[in-house]
Amino acid sequence: MKVRKRTQSLLRIQASPYILINGIFIIVLLGILSYSALFSAARNNYPIPGSLETLRISKEISSGLSRSFSELMRGRIDSAREYNEQGPRIFLFFLVQVFMRPFFLFLYLRNHHGITWVYLDAGTSIVLFLIAFWPFICRFKEVVVSVF
Repeated sequence: MKVRKRTQSLLRIQASPYILINGIFIIVLLGILSYSALFSAARNNYPIPGSLETLRISKEISSGLSRSFSELMRGRIDSAREYNEQGPRIFLFFLVQVFMRPFFLFLYLRNHHGITWVYLDAGTSIVLFLIAFWPFICRFKEVVVSVF
């Protein structure tokens, strides 16, 4: 009986798209934070340059985010704001997500009615995303309206 129950649990874990997507999100989030920790704003040694800065187009709302994240990883909040005013709020979104992923995954696996936790996770993530990226969303809207 125990073997059958354990096998069913393992099948549930393997067959769940939520677990797969959550795992991918955790890897991406840890990659973003690792990138910020490995490269320094002071040395400006980022392997992936900003596209708008490379093209020498005017400074956009996203300019300096990598440097801002690097400063935040080192605890330099004031310096991070100098690189990008929106940097701390975006960084906080990613940091909160790093802790939300395992938390909601734990609740999902522990509860037989895991779909409730999926909805709560999605809803919370959407609200946090809108709060964190609102200036970018507004800027995108301005750009689209000016083009058309």
